[in-house]
Amino acid sequence: MAEQTTTAAVPELVSAISTRFSEPAWLAAARAEAWQAFDAMPSTRVEKSDLTKRSWDIGTLPATPGSLPEDAKALVESLEGPRVVVVDGAVVQAEVPTDLAQQGVVFGDIHALLAEHGDIIKKHLFSVVPANESKWTAANAALWHGGVFLYVPRNVVVETTLTYVSVLTEASQGSFPRVLIVGGENSAFSLAQVHVAGENSPSYPHSSVSEVVADAGANIQVMSVNQLRKGPTNYLTQRAKVGKDAVVNWTFGDVGDGFTVALVESVLAGAGSRSLTQGLGIGFGRQHMDLTASMVHQGRYSESDIRLQGVLRGRANSIYRSSTHIERGAVGAGSEQHDRMLMLDTTARADAIPMLLIDENDVQRCGHAASVGKLDPDQIYYLMSRGITKDAAMRMIIWGYLQPIVEAIAVPQIQTWLTGLVERKLTS
Repeated sequence: MAEQTTTAAVPELVSAISTRFSEPAWLAAARAEAWQAFDAMPSTRVEKSDLTKRSWDIGTLPATPGSLPEDAKALVESLEGPRVVVVDGAVVQAEVPTDLAQQGVVFGDIHALLAEHGDIIKKHLFSVVPANESKWTAANAALWHGGVFLYVPRNVVVETTLTYVSVLTEASQGSFPRVLIVGGENSAFSLAQVHVAGENSPSYPHSSVSEVVADAGANIQVMSVNQLRKGPTNYLTQRAKVGKDAVVNWTFGDVGDGFTVALVESVLAGAGSRSLTQGLGIGFGRQHMDLTASMVHQGRYSESDIRLQGVLRGRANSIYRSSTHIERGAVGAGSEQHDRMLMLDTTARADAIPMLLIDENDVQRCGHAASVGKLDPDQIYYLMSRGITKDAAMRMIIWGYLQPIVEAIAVPQIQTWLTGLVERKLTS
C-alpha cells in the first residue's frame, strides 16, 4: 500500500516537486502560495454532494509510473498523430509532427517547455483557473506534475486533432493533472483529452484542471472523456476565457462509477464570443456525478448553448446543473439550456437543475428545458412490434439519444473506445 502524507507534510511534497523539475522561482513561489490557500480553506460546500467525509490524504511523489491497465494500453497504442501521454503524473510520450512544429505549434510537457516558452506559460498559467478558487484547485496548483502545454500561434489552423491521455494506475498516489491551452488570434484547432483510471484506484484525491485562453477570432474545440473509478474523489475543473469573436466548444463524456465533482465553464469575455457545451454521462453502480456546465456572458452579443444528456443504472446518482449568467453590459447576449436524464433502474436518482442569472435588460434570448424520466414504453412497444427484442429496442433508443454527442468526439480511436465502454455498461 502506498504511503499516505498528512496535510501537515504537504509543504515538503510541494518543495520536492519544485526541486525534482528544477522549477524557476516564480513557479515555486506560486506553488507555495497555492499550498497556503489549500491549507487555510475549508472544503467547498456543494449542494447535493456531501464532501465533508471525502479524504484529503495525499500520497508521496511517485518515483516511476505504473503499468497501464489493458483498456488504457489498447487505447494508447492505437493513437496516431500529435499526442501526449501522461501516466501517474509522468509524461511518458510527447509527439508533435515536424510540419506542426515548423508552424510554431507547441505541445508537450510544461516543465520541458519552460526554458523556451516560459514567458507565455508564466503569463497564462493560473490566469483562468486561480489557485484560491476552491480547495481542489488550490491542491492542483500546489501539487501538479506531468502538466501539458498546448500553444497554437495566430493564424495557424491545425487540421489534425491533438490528443492528450492521462492514466492513473494502481501505483498512483494522488493525481493532479494541469493542462494549459493557448490559441492565438484566428487560430483553429481541436484537442481530445482522456482521463482513465484503473479498476483498483487507491483512495487518494484526483484534481484535474484545464485552462483555455482563446484570443480574438480563435476557434478551439476541446473534447474530454473520463473513465474515473470508485475509491478516490475526482475533482475536474475546465474553464475557457473566450475573446472577441472567438469560439470555444466543449464536448464532455463521463463513463465511470466514481465520486466526481466537475465544472465545465466558458467565460465569454469578448464581444461576439460563442461557446457550446455538450455532455453525456453514463452512471452505474454507486456512481456519484455532480456536473456544473456554466456560461458567464460578459461580452456584447455573446452566445452560448448547453446540452446535457445522462443515462443512469443501478444506484447511480447524478446532479446536472446548467448555469447561465448574463452580466450587466452583455447587451444582446443569448443562451439556451437543454438537460435530459434517463433512469433505467428505479434505484437510480437524477437531478437536472437549470439556472438563469440575468443582470442585463437587453437580452437576445435566454431559455432552458430540463427533463428526468424513463424510456418511453410506447417507443419500446413499437420497435418490439417490428420483431426487435426488448433489450435491443432499449439499446437502440438509448443510442439514438447518445450518438450525436459520441460522434462529436473527432478522434476515431477514442470514439470507438468510448462506444465500447458505453455498450458494456448498458448490457452488463
